[in-house]
Amino acid sequence: MSGRYKTLHTEIDFPQGERWLQREAVKNTEQNAKQKRIALEQFDEYLTSKGFESLDAVDNTILDDFSVWLDDEQGHAHSTLSHRWYAVRAYLNKHVEDGLGYLDEEDDWILSWIDQGTETVKQLDRDVHWLPLDKIEELIEGAKNLKNRLVIELLWNTGCRPSEISRMKLRRLDRDSRSIEVKTSKVQDTSAENYERTVFYSRSMRQTMREWLDRGGRDSHPYADKSPYLVVGYNTPSIDARQINQIVRMAAEEAGIQETSIETAQTDEDGNPVSVNRITPKTLRHSFAVHSVRGRENSGTPPMDIERLRRLMGHSSLEVTRHYLQYRKSELRDAYDDSHPA
Repeated sequence: MSGRYKTLHTEIDFPQGERWLQREAVKNTEQNAKQKRIALEQFDEYLTSKGFESLDAVDNTILDDFSVWLDDEQGHAHSTLSHRWYAVRAYLNKHVEDGLGYLDEEDDWILSWIDQGTETVKQLDRDVHWLPLDKIEELIEGAKNLKNRLVIELLWNTGCRPSEISRMKLRRLDRDSRSIEVKTSKVQDTSAENYERTVFYSRSMRQTMREWLDRGGRDSHPYADKSPYLVVGYNTPSIDARQINQIVRMAAEEAGIQETSIETAQTDEDGNPVSVNRITPKTLRHSFAVHSVRGRENSGTPPMDIERLRRLMGHSSLEVTRHYLQYRKSELRDAYDDSHPA
């Protein structure tokens, strides 16, 4: 029932969930209640995927992880993500436990990694954020250990999403061709052309892969023998998307580049580049795409055509991939000055 707004379908019991939605429809609109119903059902999907059987265990750590899951697993724009998260928090505070989702002033706000403000959120969701090559090297050097370095290099070398990194199977790695077969996130149709795809890592990353697989890096983790995954967790068979986000954040902070390094394709009213100050795994995915299409301009290598880039990134259409062809106005001006005969 795609148009339903108050029939709640969940595996976990949501106390008075139906009644809450009915009241929301009366107080606001049926469309508003429908969006809240979708939010609760997504929260149920998240909880069951993590093995929870009730709402009793829900705390701020889970709500934090849920926000990342909405981004990495569901691919929501930040404006949609915020609406879904706030709806879940409102329900929980009304019917489960008052105070969930509210932190002390000295703590980071759960959604602090999302840029606040409606217009800012919409603009940054449309924009492409990437790092210059020297900052990517600094980020890699900021990794505190071999596994963290491997994760950051995989993000940068393959352009994969965190959820795709976490599901990489060891048996799908071909070290001779430097390739990995991955299941594309957000594609459920097994007959789809991009349901699975092949990604590659660079020659320069072979050393990191050797240290991880041949010199005790992976084997030093407790679940290595039993895990089918390329990247194992610290105390689990696989690493999850939230851990990958933390790895990137910590490396950026260690390298001292978290605050000022991200370039964007937008300019302000004075024509100066707009910058944002949060380096995430998505920044590395964007960096992979932008440097691939820019190629020789910055790195001395030929640019990649967008059809090949589309396949590597797992996009369903070229329209999405064309998003990475953006340039700052200053770069277009420089190209004009270099090329136009006048």
